[in-house]
Amino acid sequence: MVGRKEGQGKGMGQMGKWWIVLFCALFFWMQGSEGKFTRSWASPSIFHTYVGQMRAPDFSLEDLQGKMVNLRDYRGQVVLLNFWATWCPDCRKEGPSFNTLHNQYRSQGFALFRIDTKESRETIRKFLEKKPSQFSILLDTKGKVGRLFGVWAHPTTYLIDRQGIVRYRSVGAVDWTDAEAKGIIEQLLHER
Repeated sequence: MVGRKEGQGKGMGQMGKWWIVLFCALFFWMQGSEGKFTRSWASPSIFHTYVGQMRAPDFSLEDLQGKMVNLRDYRGQVVLLNFWATWCPDCRKEGPSFNTLHNQYRSQGFALFRIDTKESRETIRKFLEKKPSQFSILLDTKGKVGRLFGVWAHPTTYLIDRQGIVRYRSVGAVDWTDAEAKGIIEQLLHER
């Protein structure tokens, strides 16, 4: 072809393929080999804090029953937003600990929402027949709310304080019954 240098347009090349293999190996190594919850190797905490204040973007989404849920209605409460999908192994792993968390803190001004990304209502309902949820599942069928929050991986979780400020983010599976997770939630619940 005219104007094309040798090797151009033949795909990614050997070096690019090695980078992908290295990235995938590192990803799976970080996840742990026994299916247990793991902490980031780069940080002693599973939670990332924000420098400065990031107000949580306001949004409205339907829940599985068709009721509209607006984040603005939960100002004054501590809110946990978990972006997930039924096909995601880490999302499935952390699900049961959310039920425990919800039951423990809901009477103290704590709201928990799992936001399913780009899946049908029917797919989610079939999944929940086997693994029931005791709190609201919201439908982000086009991924719009995930984009507002900058979600790039599943699961990603945000903790929002009573003033509507995003205080913490976690990427990857978390055992929400762990002392660190509960300690952060309790700290936010005690702030006024």
